[in-house]
Formats: sequence, structure tokens, C-alpha cells
Amino acid sequence: MDVRGSFTIVMTGVQLNDGDFGYSNDTDKSCGSLQPKQTYPLRDDSCNMRIKTTSFARLYLLNIEESDEIKRRDVIIWSVILNKRDDVMFLLKNGLTEDANHTKGTCLYAALFASAMLKVLSKLADAEENMDLGASFMENSRFFEILACNGVAQMYSNDRVLTQKILTQPVKEYGCSMKTVMKISANNELMQFMGTTACQTKLKSIWREHMSILTSREMILACIFFPIFIPCIKFVANKSRDKNNYKEPFLRIDWWGCRDSSEGKMYLIKALYWFYGAPVTKFWTNLISYLLMICCFSFFVLTNLHPIADGQLSSMEFCIFFWILTLLLEELRQICQREQRRLWHRICSWWTDNWNRFDAVMYIMYLLSVFLRFSMKKDDFVWARMAYSVTLAFFILRTLQFFYVAKNTGPKIIMIGKMMTDLQFFIMIFAVVLVSFGIITQANLYPNSEPTFQLLKNVVYLPYWQMYGELFLETIEGQESSTCTTESSVYRNGTLPRCPESTAIVPIVLAVYMVLTNLMLLNLLIAMFSNTFQKVQDNAVLIWKFHRYSLVHEYYERPVLAPPLIMINHLYRAGYFIYHKWCKKDCKLDTAFQVDMPADLEDVVAEFETKAMNECFKSLDDKHGSSVPRTRSYYHMKNDDIERDDKMNEIAKLCNQVNQKLAELVESSA
Repeated sequence: MDVRGSFTIVMTGVQLNDGDFGYSNDTDKSCGSLQPKQTYPLRDDSCNMRIKTTSFARLYLLNIEESDEIKRRDVIIWSVILNKRDDVMFLLKNGLTEDANHTKGTCLYAALFASAMLKVLSKLADAEENMDLGASFMENSRFFEILACNGVAQMYSNDRVLTQKILTQPVKEYGCSMKTVMKISANNELMQFMGTTACQTKLKSIWREHMSILTSREMILACIFFPIFIPCIKFVANKSRDKNNYKEPFLRIDWWGCRDSSEGKMYLIKALYWFYGAPVTKFWTNLISYLLMICCFSFFVLTNLHPIADGQLSSMEFCIFFWILTLLLEELRQICQREQRRLWHRICSWWTDNWNRFDAVMYIMYLLSVFLRFSMKKDDFVWARMAYSVTLAFFILRTLQFFYVAKNTGPKIIMIGKMMTDLQFFIMIFAVVLVSFGIITQANLYPNSEPTFQLLKNVVYLPYWQMYGELFLETIEGQESSTCTTESSVYRNGTLPRCPESTAIVPIVLAVYMVLTNLMLLNLLIAMFSNTFQKVQDNAVLIWKFHRYSLVHEYYERPVLAPPLIMINHLYRAGYFIYHKWCKKDCKLDTAFQVDMPADLEDVVAEFETKAMNECFKSLDDKHGSSVPRTRSYYHMKNDDIERDDKMNEIAKLCNQVNQKLAELVESSA
């Protein structure tokens, strides 16, 4: 979970108590001397504040450098880590400072940032076996996420265009990589916010880009295969805002161009670029290209996979190798274009996605297949054939990701992934039962067996297939056959296989084993699958909406051309990067997911967001009866602490004076 801000949370071995906050008396205040067990990146170079915690009930504030003005951001994060929801609400409603450098209109992002941090803290608290605190963190996380959902819904009802600008506006106040509200929601699985109408409308707009959102799937596919139909598509010019009206001036295309009163003339070549550059078109072209590659790969493996000694390489094999090479280069491009600064951090970020891990295994299998093909001789070529067939199966299974685009099939793929997690836990339980029964069976049917790898296979072979109904009763009952022998000298030299010995315990153990596996364990697995299915099914639409962000983002950043023609785009982008690096120019590409707000709209957008959030706060207070108290500011609390310390010092001085007087009286009386 990637959340970045102003602090570094360092896990240590100190036992903490509820409600305490202050300096650690037994710990060096130099953060460099700490020996962390685990570090979570919540760091900002502009702040020297660090939090050290274990049970998240007591916090130590280390290495504070006081300043004249404390940013609202820092105190919000401070209050979030302390799990003070009322304090965070007060800061969101009223703010802490009104200095010139303070950026207004970031309340929506602050609410999502608080929700993301609380969600991370909840997981860390659960990992520390503090369930009550973890539940409290998660409850507050949901509260701020719902608050953000209500706020963006209020904004969207007031002005759709400005709301969509806010969703992609970078927030520089927090100084972290998740600069937009949509990105922080995607990185921290804030599904409720990503499922709002505003976010989904923005994603749909990016998905079809300049094409009208009413363009059908059939029309897009027809235009991919027959570009002559592209003039039939309605393209959308820049959307205009007229108070609360949402207008889309359409551009109709003919063979020579199109005319519009606001846009002037647009040539057909621009329409072609708009069409093939849209993420939805990239998706379909990549899908078609991938299916063609699988067909060629399958044809090669099934009909033309021969040892090198039997002939030269075919043109089909060269084509497949180049095709897969372009796919591998596309994965490398995705790693290099990650936002992290260091290459290792980019690789770690790329590795967090399960499909990327699957891709890594798939490409490694293909490279291994090619290596075996060129290194294995004719007698051992069966290993290369097996590697190629398994690799082809991986490539075919990879097509499951394309089902994410559909609302009906997307959640089903997610269910399969979660069921695989359930299957992992079941396999660990089942392996214990299987091995225990296998040891009993092998030890009694074939006593004093030779210590070979075949023995390991025999231990699990019978129990595994018996689970599916293949009982092997003749073997279990120890019935002799003409195809086996009981003579050790015969079966040891491999002439005939060994006959099983008859024993009474094996059939009894088999009956118990069948009850455990078929009646208990398999029904347990079915119940686990049913539970997972029901959980995903209850939130199927919400889960699909959340995963839609990653799909749209991936195909928005993909090159226009599909493999293997994508190599042209790779060469162009490499040349573009080298040229701008040589000239020391900024080569950052524009993206629809992060758009800087024009200077003339900053104040308008900030005022618009503040007004909408105030309406949301007002409705929240009316609903809960002003459940959020008027918390005093940090400065007032700090002044109270100073006054209390002064009073304590005065009392201490008076006590010292009284002690001195008593001592003088004792001396005088003596």
C-alpha cells in the first residue's frame, strides 16, 4: 500500500499504552539511531517529524523542529495518526492557518488522504494483534471516504465540468506521488469513491477520449477493420461549460475534413489519429493482435516444433519470437515510465500487480523454452516440447485479463483470483491429510522400499487419485497379479514390478481417508468458494468500477500501434527521450489523468470546492445533530499546556520554599 506524506512510521519493540503522547524518555531522539523492524514510507522532505509506534495506542513524536507556522497538512496527519476524527473534521471545516502559502480547495483530497492513512494504520494494527484499534481505524477510514463521496457528489450536481477538472487536478500541498484524488483512491482501494458517478463519468470520457460516449462497440470494431467507416463516428471537441449545462460540440467528418463554427476545419488524418489513439481502440487492436499471436504460436507448437538437427528454423518461429519480443519490450516500457525515481522502486511497484507477476513468469518460461530448444539434442527434445506447451498455456490464460472490460465477466475473473487464494490455504490442510495417509499406505503395502525418488511419488500418488474416486482396490487389498512379483531379486533389478502385501489396516484407513476428504475437506472448499463468490457478487459492480481505473490507465498510456508494429512506437519514444535529454528539455508527456489547473481557474475551482464541501459539512451536522464538536485550535491547546507548565513550576517553587522554611524551623528547634 503506497501512501506518502509527512511522516515515517517506524515499528519498534516498545510496549505502548493508550492515550499517551510525548517524548520517549528511554529512547534517543535522534531518528538515525533507531533500529526499525519495518518502515512505511510516509516521508516528506519539508517536514522533520517522525512517529515511532508499535501498538498504535501510544505515540512518540521525535525530532520536532518548531516553526512559526505549522501547516494544516502536518496537523491533519498528526491527528489522523492519533485517531482523532473530531480534530480532523475541525481542521477540514475551519483550517488551521491562513497564510499566503496555504492552498485552499484541497479538502476533498485531505479527506481521501486521511481515509488512506487510516486504512494503512488499520492493517498495521491488525498485524500487531490490536484488533480494537484496527477496527477503530477502519471505521474512521470509511467515514472519511464516505465524506469524500458525498462531497464529490455535491460538486458533480453543481457543475460537472469543474468536478471532472478537480478529479485530475494535482494537489501539491501534500508533496507525494499520489497527486490527484483519483490516483490516491486507486492506490489505496477506496472503492466507494472510485465508484461515484463523477469518477466513472471521467473514466468513460478518457476511455473513449474524443469519440462520443454513445459510440457503440460494433461501430468501433467495424472502423478498426474498415477505416472507411470512421467518418460515421461523431467526435467531440473540447467540452464547454455554460453555468450548469454540459455541452459536447460534435464534429462530423467527411473525406476532406469537417467544419464546425467553433473549431474550424479538421482533416481526416486528425480523425484517424483520434480514433486509433483512443484507449478503447487500443484495447481492441491489442486484443486482436494478441489473439493472432496465440493462433500462430499454437500452430507452430502443434505442427512445426522440430529439433534443430532436423532442419532450419521456420519463418513462423522467427515471427513469433519477434512478436513476443515486442510484448516484452512493452512491459519494460511500463516499468521505465513508472513515477518512482529509482529503478528498483519502479520494479517493486510494477511487481505489486498480480497480472504483472504472471507476465514475468510467462516470459521467463518462453525464454527457457527457447534455450531448451537450442540446447537439447534430439533424444532429449521432449523437454523443450513440454516447455513450449506450458508456455503456450500461459499465453492463452493471459487472455483472461481482457475480460476485465466487461461488467458481467470482469467480476468473475476477480472471483477466480480470490478463489485461488482460498485454494492455497486448502491445499496446505489437504497436504497434511494426504501425506499422512500416503505414509500409512506405502509403509504397509510396500515395506522396506528402496530410498528413491519413485518412493516420494508413490506416497502421494494413490491418495491423490483416490480423492477423485479412483480407489485402486486391488492394490489396497494386496491381491497378487501375474504382472508383478514378490521376489525381491526380481523387482529390485526392474524385471517385474513389486506386488503389494495384504494387510488389514490399509482398507480401514482408506475408509477414514475418504470420509475426511470427500465429505469434509471438499465440502469445506466448496463452502469457502461459495463465501468468496457471495462477497464478490454482493459488490460486483463496485469492484468492477474500481478495477476499471487500472484498465483505462494502462491502455491510455499504451502506444497507438499494437504488437508487433508497436516496435515503431518504441523506437520513436526512445528517440524522443534521448533528444530531450540531450537538449536538457522536459520530456514529460501530457496525460488526461493529471492535468494542471489553468491559473485563471485556480481561485474559481478552490471556491467551488470549498462551497460544495461546506454544504456537505452542513448536511452532515444537520443529520447527526452537530456530532462534530468545536475543537479548539492547536495554538490554544499549546498555550494551555504552557500555562499549565508555568503553574506547575510555580507550585514546585512554593513547595521548595515551604521545605526550606520547615528545614529552618527544624534547625532552630534543635
